[in-house]
Amino acid sequence: MSEDALVFYIVNKIGDLFTQEIPLIWKVADDVESLKQELQALEIFLNKMDYKQRQDAATKNWLSSVRDVAYEAEDLIDTYSLEKRYAPATRIFHSYSVNKQIEELKSKIHEIVERRTIYMPKLHEQRSEGSSSIAAADQGHLHAWRRSFPHLGDDVVVGFEHDANLIVERLLHSKRRQQVVAITGMGGAGKTTLVAMVYNLVSRFPISGRTYFTRLKEMDPRGELQNHFDVCAWVPVHQDPDIMDLLLIMIDQLGLSESMNSPTVAHSYLRRWHIQRLKEKLYWFLKQRRYLIVLDDIWRKEVWNQLKPVLPNSDNGSRIIVTTQFKDVAIYHNPGSEPYEMRPLNEDDSWRLFSTKVFPQLTPNHQPICPRELKDLGRQLCRKCAGLPLALVVLGGLVSIKLKHPLVWSKLLDNMNWDSTDDAKQCLEILALSYYDLPYDIKFCFLYLGAFPKGSEISASKLTKLWIGEELIPKEEGITLEGTASNYLEELAQRCLVEIVKRGPDMSIKKVRVHDLLGDLAKSEARESRFLWVETIISIEEESKPQEMAARRMALHQRSDVLTGIFDEKLRALLVFPTGRIIQTSSNKRKRWFPNWSIDYFKIFQNIIRTDKRMEFLRVLELNGFRKNNNPELHIKGMTRLRYLGLKDTNFAMLPFSGGIPSHLQTLDIRGTSITELPSEVWTLSKLRHLYLNSMSLLDSQVLRNMQTLSEGASANSIRMSCMPLHNLQTLKIDADRDTPKITDSKLVGYLNFLRSLNSLTLRAKKIPQEVFTATSAHAKLHKLKLDGTLQPDELCGIENFAPHITELTLSRSNLKGEPTQILGQLKNLRILKLTDNACQCREISCSPGSFPNLSYLKISNLSHLALLNIEPGSFPNLMCLSIHCCTNLHAVPNGLNHVTTLQVLKCKEMPSSFVEEINDWRRTHPVRVIIQDRQPPQDLSPTA
Repeated sequence: MSEDALVFYIVNKIGDLFTQEIPLIWKVADDVESLKQELQALEIFLNKMDYKQRQDAATKNWLSSVRDVAYEAEDLIDTYSLEKRYAPATRIFHSYSVNKQIEELKSKIHEIVERRTIYMPKLHEQRSEGSSSIAAADQGHLHAWRRSFPHLGDDVVVGFEHDANLIVERLLHSKRRQQVVAITGMGGAGKTTLVAMVYNLVSRFPISGRTYFTRLKEMDPRGELQNHFDVCAWVPVHQDPDIMDLLLIMIDQLGLSESMNSPTVAHSYLRRWHIQRLKEKLYWFLKQRRYLIVLDDIWRKEVWNQLKPVLPNSDNGSRIIVTTQFKDVAIYHNPGSEPYEMRPLNEDDSWRLFSTKVFPQLTPNHQPICPRELKDLGRQLCRKCAGLPLALVVLGGLVSIKLKHPLVWSKLLDNMNWDSTDDAKQCLEILALSYYDLPYDIKFCFLYLGAFPKGSEISASKLTKLWIGEELIPKEEGITLEGTASNYLEELAQRCLVEIVKRGPDMSIKKVRVHDLLGDLAKSEARESRFLWVETIISIEEESKPQEMAARRMALHQRSDVLTGIFDEKLRALLVFPTGRIIQTSSNKRKRWFPNWSIDYFKIFQNIIRTDKRMEFLRVLELNGFRKNNNPELHIKGMTRLRYLGLKDTNFAMLPFSGGIPSHLQTLDIRGTSITELPSEVWTLSKLRHLYLNSMSLLDSQVLRNMQTLSEGASANSIRMSCMPLHNLQTLKIDADRDTPKITDSKLVGYLNFLRSLNSLTLRAKKIPQEVFTATSAHAKLHKLKLDGTLQPDELCGIENFAPHITELTLSRSNLKGEPTQILGQLKNLRILKLTDNACQCREISCSPGSFPNLSYLKISNLSHLALLNIEPGSFPNLMCLSIHCCTNLHAVPNGLNHVTTLQVLKCKEMPSSFVEEINDWRRTHPVRVIIQDRQPPQDLSPTA
């Protein structure tokens, strides 16, 4: 169903030929314009086809022909644009070939149009005047909405309160024997959402991106349930797990890894252990504790057979929660008890969930405001979802961006007149309908999400850069490509096609996640359209998979063991996701990448690119986390059109180019690599937009006018920055801590005056001059400032020297003598404040009335002198989360903490025992979620410890 988007994309690409520097010689320009017109005519036919008309076999066959000719046109355009680097005589010769190929393409398009009239049902050429005007109004409404992007707040959970209480009762049952609570239901029924609500209620460490504060307060106002279990772990299993991965996740979630080895080498060390030894360690660790283990999304009984010996029955009330789509798997986990089956939402709850998505405005009684003339149609739409939460949420997202008019909703309902009574099929139809309804230029962006592994948290910054590197983002007047890409991601979130995991203080999306069913939809549509092929476990054999081998993009996931000879010279993108996981440990909340060393991905990659053909069409090469025991060396031919190269956390020692650096390169990420120096050609790349370095010096450049991100540059030679025209720079991160003892370079500090587009600045050095504040005081776009190093002099400047719109401020190792809160409390836009690693040396910190009017998050960490924290009435009127870590002289609960009525979460880590005792007393009378991390890691109680 992406043929219309593909033709739209190719038409725009042809238009770009006339605006770029590529010369169109002789008759080629006329022929290219003629081809564009033929494709536009084909686009009109596609526009007139609705979702239902695309489902019969004849139509699908016709659409396949459309797709083939569109890809031929793209190849021709890209081939011609490559020829611009040849000599004029060669280009003249090549133009004859282009003319001939264009004529052949036009002939194929004519044939496709003729086939449409013979084999396909006749499309309605005419529309009534009323429906046309409504459709036009609906499109106008969509365009207006896309400019505004309303933020609807946290996801709404409806109808699960009763289910959550029943699950909690099972967990807290007086039976001492270990029990398994199995929850079953089809995909999209809300199993993970329900269990996440319960888990966050009883665990000291909530699952990231799944907090439901309102309901947690109602169900457990004093947070007493958090003390019921000694340890908790959330283990995402999915379809084809690696048992070693699951054991390592459990070890990290339980905080056991750091008691077994040092944090930095724990996982590479543990992976060399035999699985049986890890199981024994886990068994003895859990045997002396009351535990709760969640095994989310189990597909096969064999997984339980592998994990069951790890989970001891100590007759202490330990519990295991299992979620699965398959009832036989659920029964297998606990044969003596009937599994808990997810019930569809009733009609009223379905309407509440749907209408809350469609009409975010609420009445005083917290009910969505729905016009009377739409209620009946809305309820009919809800019934099509059969009470499935995912279907209701996605359909609500689809309807929310449409014109609130009966004719628009009736048309949508007509497209949903399916005969099937299968709930699963109807859910998939609704998801497909939501994808089909996407604007042309966003459909491919959604399909790209299928490249990522199931359950992964996807960086919005990385995703949008991949879209831009693939040329999926069109240029719009008055906005950067990154801005347009961010708007597209917002639209996908508004339509509930992605789940927002994290937003920044400016409410921009930072991380997203894709529901498994939506990920499967993206993979299926991408595979059918040859947009993307995702390889997981099944080996690719050239003769058995010719269609997938012709895919324009390829993503390789875990255990892609036999991949020899699959490379296609017309591949546009190659993304490798080595087996491994980014895990947020329960003990220190840091996120770390744990690769799977059991697979030689370097050998696999060498097999993929082993070809005599040049990789001239490749735009994206993503190898994040791709490692080999020895530093790999790759020399890839002819990547002249490469726009994105991601080598983060690899052990490459040099860039993998055979020949020069690609002149079109936009994003280069070498963080965490063994690369210590870049070729000088990098500094001549005029199209470079995002450069992530590895703490290396910068060279002179006069052409980096499009640079927006410069990260991890060392400043020993930072004076050279004054020669760089970085006026569009938005993110700057300089790390001079290991390079020079002090940022004394007055030209660097002075140069900050000219970087008026900055919105994020990070400086790390042993000493940082106070002039940094004054140099950025007029920067209206600066929102995030992080200074890591001793400030000189050792006091803060006045409020007038701060950038006016700072929303996030981090001071670390600043060694300030006075109280920083007296000045920082006056920053009216500040939302996030972190004072860490002796940011100040004062014994007492006081927050006066009216201070920090918009602060929502405060972190105080490693302030060794701090002994008293006073919070006066009227301060922190919007504080939601307070984190206090490793303040060894702070023995009492902050004075006046009860005045902060908006507080939802209080996190305490490695604090004195007297402080913990007071917090435990305080929590009994305050409806605040308290998370306490002991100073010492959990003790390993195994006999061999």
